Amino acid sequence: MKARRIPVDTAHTSTVTFPSGIFSLERDETFPYERFAYNLLDVGVEALHEKNLPESLTIDFAQIPSNASPWTINSSILIQFGTTGLPTAFRFHTPELVPSILYQLVVTVISDFLDEKGFDKFRRRPGILEETLQRFVHGADAGIRAYRERGIGHAIRASYNHLGLTMSQLKECGLDYDLIAKQIAYHEIAHAYVEQMTSQLRPTQSERRSFELVADLVATQWMYQKMIANTPDTSEYRRVAGLNSYAETILANTVRTLRAQQGLLIVMALAGAQRSQGSVTLAGGKTHPSGVQRFLLQHTHLYTLIRSNFSTVLSQNQFDQVDADWDERVEVLIRSGLLPVRDIQTALDETECETAGLAAELVEKRNIKELKGILPLLRSIRNYKKQEQ
Repeated sequence: MKARRIPVDTAHTSTVTFPSGIFSLERDETFPYERFAYNLLDVGVEALHEKNLPESLTIDFAQIPSNASPWTINSSILIQFGTTGLPTAFRFHTPELVPSILYQLVVTVISDFLDEKGFDKFRRRPGILEETLQRFVHGADAGIRAYRERGIGHAIRASYNHLGLTMSQLKECGLDYDLIAKQIAYHEIAHAYVEQMTSQLRPTQSERRSFELVADLVATQWMYQKMIANTPDTSEYRRVAGLNSYAETILANTVRTLRAQQGLLIVMALAGAQRSQGSVTLAGGKTHPSGVQRFLLQHTHLYTLIRSNFSTVLSQNQFDQVDADWDERVEVLIRSGLLPVRDIQTALDETECETAGLAAELVEKRNIKELKGILPLLRSIRNYKKQEQ
C-alpha cells in the first residue's frame, strides 16, 4: 500500500464558492465543480506550504469576470495582500459554466479520443472528430440559451438533455474529466508556486508569456508525480487495476497521462475557437505563447521524466508502444484540423523561440529546482532560431 503523504500543519482556511443553483441538480451535474475544487486544493495547500506561502485558497465558481462570458474557457489565480504588504490568500476564478462545459466536452468528445476502442472511429475517419465537436457545440449552445433565460441550473440541465448525458457516463468518463481538470488546476497553482505574483521581481510583458511555459512545466512535473511516479508496486493495486505486473501498471498510467495531455490540447483548441469566433487556433497572443509550443514542451518534459526514471521498468518494446500511441493520436489531431498545420509552422517563429529562452532565464532566476533538467532544451529552442538567422 502506498505511504500516506505528510500532513500540512496550518491554521489557514480555504473556501469554495459554488453557484447555489447547481445543488438542485443531480450528482453527475454537480460533480465537475466538486472535483475541480478538490484538484485545486489537493495540490494547492501542499505547494503553497512548501513555498512558505499562506495555505489559504478561495475558489470561486460563481463570479463572472468583467472581460469574459460565463462560458468562456479561461481561468486565473490572483493574490491578496494584507496591510503589512505580505500575501494573505490566493483566489482562483473561472467563469461559472466552465466546469460543466469541460465535463460535457469530455463525455462527448475527449473520452472516446482517449479510449482505445472509442478512438478506433477517429483512426478510421479523422473527420468524425470535428463532427463530434459540432455535436458538443450544439449542446453547449442549448445551455447558453437557457442560461440567458433562466440561469445556471437550467443551463446545465438543457445541455445535458440536448447531449443525452446520463448518470452512467459519470462512471465511464469521470476519470477522464478528472485528468483534464487536474492539468488546468495544477497549472494555475503553479503560477503561485513559482512566485510569479509574490516576488519583488515584477515580470515584464514578455516574461508573463514565458511564465505560462514555466507553469505548464511545473504542472507537468506534478502530473508525473501524481499519475506515474507514485504508482504503488503492490499486488493490491495491480488487482484493482486488472494488471499483472508493475511494468504493466507504469505502462498503463504512462499512456493514460500522455493521452490526457492530448485531451487538454483539444480543450485549448476549443478555447482558441471561442477567442477567434469559430476558427480553431492554437496561436499565441499577448499573454500566452503558442499552444503548439506549450503542448510539445509538456509532452517532452513528461516523456523525458518517464524515460529517465523507468528505463529499467519498461522494456524498449513498451516504449515503442507509447511512441506509436502518441504518434497515432497526434496524426488524427492534425488530419482533423484540431492541430492546425499553420500553428505548427509558427510555433518556432522568433517570438515563440524567445519565449522559451526567457522561460529558461526565469527558471534560473527563480531557482525552480524541479525544472533544472529541462533548461538545455529551453535554451536550445532560443539558439535554434538564432542559428537559423
